[in-house]
Amino acid sequence: MASPHGSTTGANRVSRPEWVGLALAATLLVAFRLHAFDLPLETDECNYAYIGSRLLAGDRLYLDVWDHQPFGVFALFAGAIAMFGDAPEVFRWTATAFSLASLALVFAMLRRTASPIAAVAGAFLFAMASSDPGTAGEGCNREIYMNTLILAAWYLAAARGGQNRRVSPCSLFLAGSALAVASAIKTVVAVHWLLLAIWIAWDRAAAAPHGLRIRAATRTIALFAFGPILLWAVAFAYFGGTGRIHEFVDAVFLFNVGYSGGGSSFASRFVDFFRPKRHPFIFDSAMPLWFAGAAGTLWLAFEAVQRRDRTATAVLALVVSGFVAVCLPAHFWPHYYYLMIPPLVIAFALGADRLAGGLRSRRAGRTDFDRSLTWLVYGVIVVGLFFTQYRDYLKQPPFGITVKRYNSRDFWGRAQGENVARVTDPDDEVFVFGNEAEIYYYAQRRCASRYTMVTALQVGGPTAGDRLRTLIDDLKAHPPRLIVVLFDIQDPPEEWKTFLRERYTDPVGWDFHDQTGKPIMFVVARKDRPIAEINWDWDRSSVGGWMLGEQR
Repeated sequence: MASPHGSTTGANRVSRPEWVGLALAATLLVAFRLHAFDLPLETDECNYAYIGSRLLAGDRLYLDVWDHQPFGVFALFAGAIAMFGDAPEVFRWTATAFSLASLALVFAMLRRTASPIAAVAGAFLFAMASSDPGTAGEGCNREIYMNTLILAAWYLAAARGGQNRRVSPCSLFLAGSALAVASAIKTVVAVHWLLLAIWIAWDRAAAAPHGLRIRAATRTIALFAFGPILLWAVAFAYFGGTGRIHEFVDAVFLFNVGYSGGGSSFASRFVDFFRPKRHPFIFDSAMPLWFAGAAGTLWLAFEAVQRRDRTATAVLALVVSGFVAVCLPAHFWPHYYYLMIPPLVIAFALGADRLAGGLRSRRAGRTDFDRSLTWLVYGVIVVGLFFTQYRDYLKQPPFGITVKRYNSRDFWGRAQGENVARVTDPDDEVFVFGNEAEIYYYAQRRCASRYTMVTALQVGGPTAGDRLRTLIDDLKAHPPRLIVVLFDIQDPPEEWKTFLRERYTDPVGWDFHDQTGKPIMFVVARKDRPIAEINWDWDRSSVGGWMLGEQR
């Protein structure tokens, strides 16, 4: 990305004030994230940690442990566990390290394309939005790691040496490889690869002599595609060579086609982005950034159309890529929206800087005034974002941070995991008929089936029945001492009911909704291995809970 004035801003040395600003932003980011370190891990995060630990113990992904995510996130968590252990703080520090890397990339991208003021302002905005509770930024979910790799890819792909817009082959390969690794965490990153590839081809063709444009664009795309082709070829070869190619393809590709249906039309999901039905609070805690980012995006769109500006089109493509990646799965979970945080920061900071630069060029005698106006605009958004983050995040006790997002399931899952540990032995296997993998993680007990979440049974398709039969076979081969049954599935399969009647006791414990009193969970034990009697009815008041009117 080149600066708006034709020079390469990033070639200049970073000044001492810039270093100070970047250091302060990094300190602020760590301070914000530390506020959430006492929160329990949420169910997805616990699932990654549990499966990661099982891989280290020798289990085979998609065969001994199953999930519909690609292998990257499990390899990441397994690596963190191998080096530092599986305490929750390990994963929170890992997420913090990736967030700091994203902060540095936001700063570097803005410094290359805009003024030092914009780079520092963007760093501060990202530092505060990095832990945005509306988009699950304070957690350890996949989007945090994906953002770092996506930013690295765009930074490398947009770099150029000199005025001829030529990007080095090494930079192109590394950019493609960064997106390849990100796609191994979540396959929707293919959207970023496609739009970045289109932008790279357009940019390279525009710089090449007229008769060589197609050749230049083709060569550029080939270099950019080499990393993803190599990574996924190795992945297919590995799972094929270990006899798991069918399971791998079914889980990562075929299953997700059904999972991403969402019950809505393809077009409507792009409208639903702005009005998420299940989680309408998503925009609240970062509202100033969403408005500022939208305004910056509109200005950059104007520049992209009117001037065919290289930098404006790159940032616009980054914003659109994030938007499409959020919409495609059609589920609109809050953490999906976290992919939009860095693009919005960059779009606003760059857009405001471009607008101020235009004013200065037309008002040569008022540069001090215009510079002050730029500081004022950045300051208003920074202060506004700090206010909303303080209100919805820093001011909140641990329970208040996540209660609107997933109600009390994170605290509930930790408490029930501890209950399971109290009544079972370390070598016992257990099973949760639900999607609460946090029970396995906090109980430190092995799942008796490959299916750590019954999401595998809730998505239709030609293999849905096979997965149910596999689950029953798993449990018959390794009868869990204890089974926790959630009421998430309103009509459990008949095979499941028969299995419980034949091998397990009547419920030995219940958990009831804190306000309605309706049952939400029951526990059964093997008839030949009863468990001690304890109280399973968890009440959110034990962790300072409130908002009892919210449904779990």
